[in-house]
Amino acid sequence: MLKQWWAGVFGWGMVASSALGAFWNFPPQPLPHSVSWGPTQFVKYAFNRDNNPVIDPTAPLSVDWTFTAHEPLQQASYAGGVIYVSGDGGDRRNALDNRIYALDAQTGQLLWSHRLNNMSMTTPVVADGLVFVGTGTQQFQGMNLSRENQLRSRHIIRGTGPSAIWALSARTGAVVWRFPTRGEDMPSFVYHRGLLYCANGQGEVYAFDARTGRLAWSRSIGSYVSMSSPVLGPGGTLYVSGAHPYAIYAIDTRTHQIRWRRILPQVFAGSDDSGLSWADHRLVVEGTVGSWTRPKSALFCLDAKSGRLLYRRILGSGVLPRDIEVSTPVVVGHRVYLGSPLTGQEYAYGLQRGQQLWHFSAAGPIASSAAVTAHTVYVGDERGFLYALDARTGRERGSLFLSGVMAADYPIVVGHTLYQPDENGQLFALDRRAVFFTQQHRRPKLPRPGGALGQTILAGEEEFRSSWPGSAGKSCETCHIAGGTATAFEEGEVVPSLLGAASGYPKIVDGQVRTLDDEINRCLAALKQPALSSQDPRLRALDVYLRWLSSGWPVEIDRQVGPIRGAGGGCQ
Repeated sequence: MLKQWWAGVFGWGMVASSALGAFWNFPPQPLPHSVSWGPTQFVKYAFNRDNNPVIDPTAPLSVDWTFTAHEPLQQASYAGGVIYVSGDGGDRRNALDNRIYALDAQTGQLLWSHRLNNMSMTTPVVADGLVFVGTGTQQFQGMNLSRENQLRSRHIIRGTGPSAIWALSARTGAVVWRFPTRGEDMPSFVYHRGLLYCANGQGEVYAFDARTGRLAWSRSIGSYVSMSSPVLGPGGTLYVSGAHPYAIYAIDTRTHQIRWRRILPQVFAGSDDSGLSWADHRLVVEGTVGSWTRPKSALFCLDAKSGRLLYRRILGSGVLPRDIEVSTPVVVGHRVYLGSPLTGQEYAYGLQRGQQLWHFSAAGPIASSAAVTAHTVYVGDERGFLYALDARTGRERGSLFLSGVMAADYPIVVGHTLYQPDENGQLFALDRRAVFFTQQHRRPKLPRPGGALGQTILAGEEEFRSSWPGSAGKSCETCHIAGGTATAFEEGEVVPSLLGAASGYPKIVDGQVRTLDDEINRCLAALKQPALSSQDPRLRALDVYLRWLSSGWPVEIDRQVGPIRGAGGGCQ
């Protein structure tokens, strides 16, 4: 791929992932003792009903470590001095995949792990000495697959392979009970007063006795739920967001009846992934409206009592990701914070009237949720950047390039420590006072000439960012992020910025002259594309674009993004 030959050109070495060894054979380690700060329970996605995972910000916890698994890691939870996190490797034949991990929050030591029967994308919910997780895939099969692309289809089942709701011992990881289901169980659960509430890909809402796994009641809503985590209101109403139809449901947990249902207008994706947030008797959720070719991210606010739509705000438009994952809104005070996977921006809106207060442009799509302290918004993007933003203005205070995609998860703040998982299989514990406010992600502002040359540069940038046929949606920007202007980290390898790169050509390699066009075609060959002839306008446009990136820049790699943190600490 593109990253391989650029890494070779500049002599960058590999950043190797630290192996876990045979950890699955280790006996459970003792849990931390004498933990005097933080909760002993973590009862839902992002900790509370407003989805702000900030826990005891004054706690005397300040640590810095990295844990690495052999599979992507999803959103984590914290309880009693332990970090719990699920893996979604997805390969049931691989003993290293589909595990839930328990880590000492202070040291990062693996306390135990347990292999599940399928991938897990839920927040581990912790209560009553148990850890609750769900398993299941995002896929469809049979008639469900063909019907899923038809917006008017109803009663679709999502999930392939085994799916189940699990209760494990928080101390050892041993299975206490398991409830198999037909549809996937990817949405995070809600625990309240001994009951565990779950919504799933079969369109069912369940209530279990949390200790025993006995089914207390269930209710079919007709919409399957992808990853949207339910929220329990103070009046005993459980709110659920589903797909086909894309609607919000309010279920009375005492009578088990649906109080109201509200179709989200023009939504065709996203709201079944975005978790619901409850604040000030209002529900907020993000959805994708418009069409597959002209999608727009939108914020919806509903009256929690009646389901009446109070307002809808269009965030912006962009290219629809192949596997769309959507940010969950976070409400703090009278502000709503959310990101868009289409626009690559983080937003702040007023809760009452829905007025936009600020927006911030990230290096890539934002599907993650934020953690908001008194003054700072922490949020990650799908290019591997973790940002610290001024909560009042949206101004970037600092950023850190971690490595992997931060998708539909969130950072957890406990005291001075921030915990962040990513899809490279890493979970970072960062002292947020030390790692932020030192670097900022800045895309260089290179002057672009007018006329024919400026148009060719624009054409080259479009070719650089566009997917190539038969490449499974990959482009040059798959490896070289931010249009090639930032350093990246993929699969254990540093991918350099392309600023200044073209000025190193032509050069002699193994006794042969190699031109910039030769290197472009070597990259395309890695993407299984035929070589472009010297007369092809696409090659000319890419050549001009890369040479423009070198205008005014030295041959040396530009270090715009600050320290790169790889597995096991990475390279500095």
